[in-house]
Amino acid sequence: MSVYFKRCLLVLFFGFTICLFIVLPNQRVNAEGTGESIVVSVEINIATEENHQPINTNEIVLSWKAVPPVSGGTISYDIEKSTDGGLTFVPKGNVTDLTWTDNNNSSGVPNYTNVIYRLSSVEGTTNSPFSRPINVFPPNINVHDNYMSNTNLCKTCHVTHNGETAELLNEPTASAVCLTCHQGLTNSKYDVIDGYTKTAGGITRSLGGAFANAGVAGDPWGGLSTTSAHSIDETTAVSAPGGLNASKPMGCTTCHSAHGTGNYRMIKNTILQPIAANTSIPININVVAGAKAIDQNAGETPVYISGIETLCQSCHSDYTASAGAGGSGLKVPTRSQFGTPGMYRHPVNIAPADKGLTTLLPLEGRGDNTDKMMCLTCHYAHGSTVKDTNISTVVAGDGAILVTKVSSNLKRLEGMKICQDCHKK
Repeated sequence: MSVYFKRCLLVLFFGFTICLFIVLPNQRVNAEGTGESIVVSVEINIATEENHQPINTNEIVLSWKAVPPVSGGTISYDIEKSTDGGLTFVPKGNVTDLTWTDNNNSSGVPNYTNVIYRLSSVEGTTNSPFSRPINVFPPNINVHDNYMSNTNLCKTCHVTHNGETAELLNEPTASAVCLTCHQGLTNSKYDVIDGYTKTAGGITRSLGGAFANAGVAGDPWGGLSTTSAHSIDETTAVSAPGGLNASKPMGCTTCHSAHGTGNYRMIKNTILQPIAANTSIPININVVAGAKAIDQNAGETPVYISGIETLCQSCHSDYTASAGAGGSGLKVPTRSQFGTPGMYRHPVNIAPADKGLTTLLPLEGRGDNTDKMMCLTCHYAHGSTVKDTNISTVVAGDGAILVTKVSSNLKRLEGMKICQDCHKK
């Protein structure tokens, strides 16, 4: 290899390194290992009782491992806090210590209110690429993260010598492990089966809907049972409408990770997207969202900022359509057309405000007139209790056959109320 060639390689290498340094300073790095991130531990100190009455406030203590300097400078840490689901972050200070306590100006952080902290390292006067969002749901401890600081959390899901799966899970399937905490409001404030979220005063509807509500009289869903839901039975193969995937089992970990990912609700960072029958490719998922819970008794309000459509279309790819998008004639469906040949479908990723429409349904964006429709505008992620059903023609799992299905399709509202919410005819 010539000296000239070696010098060219060195120039290219250092040029690439400088470009990375310029691009990365404000990048948020997730916790699954796509880059380095700050290792943060969270403790929730519940306030002591007064006059035998519990105080519904607490202190939240963040502690973290030091980030080594890259350029030989001094490292400090910026701390920001959001109480509106991540729409806005308020600076709380810059510290050189490796711990910080939030007691909400000595009045305490209210229980059952959601808080997102953002911890970023700063070297001298330069923002570094080492940043970490921390979701805290007091008074519950998040068992899906902070393993290096609290190794006992591992035994919540795993057992060393008597595992029932190759991953040493303490239940036969991953979904069964999830339900040990997320069914019946046992060790979590989220009951995904009945669709309940615990509040200071009781329970409210879960943002994701209910996987299998049995119809309990007087419950937040009006005593209605679940009529349609995504499958979490990992022993039964299912086919996603609007996709080209052959039938396959689906469970909690089809969409979620058991470990912290940096995504909203621990959505997986990489999901397999079908491109043909029995053929999938990995795609990266970055879901930025949150949940406001300003009132301790009122439950949560969703805040969807970006990425939901990418998540849903990883399985239901043919349902992501622009305005006026139709198929290419009455023939066998192909990847280049929408799942129901020759038919038009309602668009997504458009702002209702652009059409002079208003809606109370959830949109995706920053809370202004540019907020767009997405799959979760009309559908729940987990399950629906609406009684009305639709007859729809969808593509079967082999990607070449049209089938007719009757379902409530995880809809948010009964009948065509979803249409009226925007169009108000």
